[in-house]
Amino acid sequence: MVKVITQETFDAVVKENVEEFGLELEEARKDAIKQFIAQGVDLTNIVTDGPTEGDQTHTIVLALQNLSKLLENAAPNDAEVMTFLRELETQCNIDLAHRIMAEKNGAFPIIVQCLKRNQNNLSLKEQCLKSMASLIQGYPDLVTHEGIELLCNLLEEDSSLTTVTLVLSVLCHSCRMHENNRESFMANFKLAARIRKLLESPPSRSHAEVVVKCCQLIRAVVSDDDVRVEFGRAHDYACMIAEQEKGLELLTSLLTEFQTEKTVINELLPTLSRLAVRNEFCQKIVELGGLEFVMDVLSKYYDDKDLVESSFFLIKSLAGNDDVKREVSKGNAVPLITAALGRHQCVPALAEMGCAAIGALCLRTPDNAAAFVANGFGQLVVDILKIHKLKVGVERQASMAIRNIVARRKDLTTILLEAGVEDLLQTAMKRTQRAPTVEIKAALRDLGCQVQLHEEWTGKGTAMTN
Repeated sequence: MVKVITQETFDAVVKENVEEFGLELEEARKDAIKQFIAQGVDLTNIVTDGPTEGDQTHTIVLALQNLSKLLENAAPNDAEVMTFLRELETQCNIDLAHRIMAEKNGAFPIIVQCLKRNQNNLSLKEQCLKSMASLIQGYPDLVTHEGIELLCNLLEEDSSLTTVTLVLSVLCHSCRMHENNRESFMANFKLAARIRKLLESPPSRSHAEVVVKCCQLIRAVVSDDDVRVEFGRAHDYACMIAEQEKGLELLTSLLTEFQTEKTVINELLPTLSRLAVRNEFCQKIVELGGLEFVMDVLSKYYDDKDLVESSFFLIKSLAGNDDVKREVSKGNAVPLITAALGRHQCVPALAEMGCAAIGALCLRTPDNAAAFVANGFGQLVVDILKIHKLKVGVERQASMAIRNIVARRKDLTTILLEAGVEDLLQTAMKRTQRAPTVEIKAALRDLGCQVQLHEEWTGKGTAMTN
């Protein structure tokens, strides 16, 4: 079991090393770190750099103390407030341990107080938001109801696009891995409607950075990433944004408006993917030109790894609709997807997502399976398996793609077997215990290869009891 200590304990040991053993400060810190690591102590949440020579207080604590004192004055010096806010931002950006130390010294309420006091001072207001974003990144528990209300009011009332962008950044950090914060924003403060307003009304609609941050916020809201709750509402929020707030129409129209802005496109595509959670939503995106746009992206930005990966992500999501899958085989989508995957086959993330997209397109769709094999996917998947040995994610998705291709087109098994896929799958399954054996065995089974299947659960023949 991992042991933990308090910050005070660590600082006391460093001080003891200096005073009792006459070590230099840096040497004292290193010695303390070695001691605790040897004892099995986890120092992840401990600030190990400590105060400077002669100081007794950590820099981040000192900045908060000074900032708090300044805010007690009726008219604090703006330059000094700015200095301590910047110092707080710098310290919080170092690591989680510094953010924990800041939280224990009341950082969030202090920043909220400072933000309230400086609503009419643009530079201080924006610095407050930057410091707040740095403080809560990866640590959204700090956000209070008062803070949520203040942020939503700023989003509604502030006319500065820079301020709006910073508020959106803070909201993103607030919603990641925190279901209760998402609930507060969506239910109590109508965040979805506020996002819609930003995306449909100029000038914010035409501001690339605002659109990017709105997309990131939507994805944070529709994530199911808080392990502390039994059930998240990601699906409900995705439906709300897609239906009630016309999210699909807004995002697809923005694709056209920003068709030359690669950074914006790279945010819009995965956001649409996260909203494609129902059959009719997938169909709607295609009707609005989403699939056609993705094919244009694969054609125009063939060499851009990020855009190709985002395109694969959306294609996989849209393939949840069987009608959409059949639509794919009618155009030039199959050769474009295969060519893009072949171009980036050496990149693990792209190889995995590309195989996942093709696997989804071929599921229950024999025509697509034949089309992909005709366009060279048989040899391509063999090359991918050779390149990405020990990449479990790639092996899993490649196996599923193979299985989905041959499940309803047994005539295609010969092509894949002649390419050498059986030996690669058998070797992958034996190489490591982490291998995706279920998916590999499914592929081998449908290829007609020899595979040993084991029952996961076997009854013992006894009567069932309550």
